[in-house]
Amino acid sequence: HRSNVMPILQDARKPKEYFSVFGKVDVVYVDIAQPDQTKIAIDNCDMFLKKEGLFFLVIKTRSIDVTKAPKRIVEEEIQKLREKFEILESIDLHPYDKDHAMVIAKYKN
Repeated sequence: HRSNVMPILQDARKPKEYFSVFGKVDVVYVDIAQPDQTKIAIDNCDMFLKKEGLFFLVIKTRSIDVTKAPKRIVEEEIQKLREKFEILESIDLHPYDKDHAMVIAKYKN
């Protein structure tokens, strides 16, 4: 049990519905399987993440588009993050998770 780690078991597309419960945080970790997972993650960071907070995003490429190369999808999702985040690292999770990547970033807003 960790008092400083809290899962949010809500609809991630509606962060305004649970903001009053959690407030601003230092770290956001997002691991969801949705075609618009990066947008959902950015919306949650806009609501919860403190300026210069750290953001961990698991990109599940096959949940986004099964027709594109996974590497291309990761590049496209990282590009979506660049406006609001400084990308610190991108890690291919193969062989632990095929077609998944972890992006670590710092929030600029």
